[in-house]
Amino acid sequence: MAQAPPTPPPMSATELRDEARDSIIASSAESSDPTTSSNSSGSAETPTQLPAAQDIYQQVFPQLSDLAEQRNFIGIINIAEHHDLNGSNDKSYSRLLLIAPLVLAYMVLDDLTPAQHVLARLPENVSLHPLSHALAVLLASALERNYENTYTRTHELFQLSQQSDFPDPKLGKTVGLLVNDFLDAFRKNTFTLVSRAFACLHVTEAQKLLGLGRKEVLASELDG
Repeated sequence: MAQAPPTPPPMSATELRDEARDSIIASSAESSDPTTSSNSSGSAETPTQLPAAQDIYQQVFPQLSDLAEQRNFIGIINIAEHHDLNGSNDKSYSRLLLIAPLVLAYMVLDDLTPAQHVLARLPENVSLHPLSHALAVLLASALERNYENTYTRTHELFQLSQQSDFPDPKLGKTVGLLVNDFLDAFRKNTFTLVSRAFACLHVTEAQKLLGLGRKEVLASELDG
């Protein structure tokens, strides 16, 4: 009998997201699923399969999450770089547990070239994931100093991380936190660059550069 053709790899954003969710949360899902049952005498049967062990990316992520809460961006970079460069199974979607905090930590510090290198070393399947794509387009806008696009991409990435079907809610929380940190840092750096030109800078142009409304721009000018 002829064998059925192999299942093609996921290509759509939805399929990639579903596979990533399965990969990232597989360990926690298996460990929470009961594998024992009572027999007629009331004794528990021996589990037929042990819970899958967490990979290195899942093991390290809680440290990165804690460091994000502490705003320790250098700590995130040091730990994530070490384990990403020395980790195994680099084609696993759970690798995004390191990659997303790492890229965003670099961006908060306005160290954009290393962030580029991080994304460039991803295998094709991981680079096609919606989260990887959102990080890449945000980074590209920041590198080009395309201010309007940077604010738009920042909002899009934040919204993606807060969706109910995001692969891992804890990762979503960390991404959201770091995205806001990046936005604050980017806006502060931009304000520093344009503050000396406020006297001759049109309010509309300042709005584009700072991603703020007219009232906020005028308030910033007065505070400066």
